[in-house]
Amino acid sequence: MDNDYKFVLIMTGENYISLSLAPLHAGDTISFAIDEMIHQGTRSLPLLSDGQLIGILKLEDLENLSDDYLSLGDLPPHLIKPGFIYVDSHELDIIASFGIYKCDVLPVLDREKQYQGAVLAYDVLTTFGQSLSFKMPGGILVLEIPSSDYQLSQIAQIAESGEARILSLYLNEIPDSQRILITLKLNRENLDGIIQTFERYNYEVKAIFGESQSIIDLKHRYELLMKWINI
Repeated sequence: MDNDYKFVLIMTGENYISLSLAPLHAGDTISFAIDEMIHQGTRSLPLLSDGQLIGILKLEDLENLSDDYLSLGDLPPHLIKPGFIYVDSHELDIIASFGIYKCDVLPVLDREKQYQGAVLAYDVLTTFGQSLSFKMPGGILVLEIPSSDYQLSQIAQIAESGEARILSLYLNEIPDSQRILITLKLNRENLDGIIQTFERYNYEVKAIFGESQSIIDLKHRYELLMKWINI
């Protein structure tokens, strides 16, 4: 096995992710590939031929094959999955790529498409979690609105009216609907007034993390009342 490709540095903002992962090669066998993934603790690994990236192999696909000594270069094309990131990709693009390609390891190429190494999803998420927006204390709101009503300026205005700043914001589409979920982290944990303002603007509050005790008590009393009504 060629061990030339063991180390990669990926710049993500001001953070660096480093990881040693040995790729697979076209001359390796299925049995070797399975053992290598188990040894390296991954469910997928890049496949190279003459130093060039061919694609990604997944453990679940290889385990279903009967010929353990078949060379990886002779595998059916549909078992070799596409996917890679560039060495200068931003952390948000990297995280999105893991979701798109549905693997735990991604090959890393330079802008000339030369293989530079590989990176593990766990390490990317660990580094991403060290960013300032995650480390700073604050509360989190999950809001739901029609996608056509999304206005970042309005969300920021509501947060600022409650004397809060937005530390991070993420959007998720709700499948088979015209609605989105907005995950919002603010730099304060007492979200009472901000929640009420969002509700006045027809935002549906789906979840609250870091809420104040008054909100917790209110919800508890409401649940007791609804239970009593339904008796």
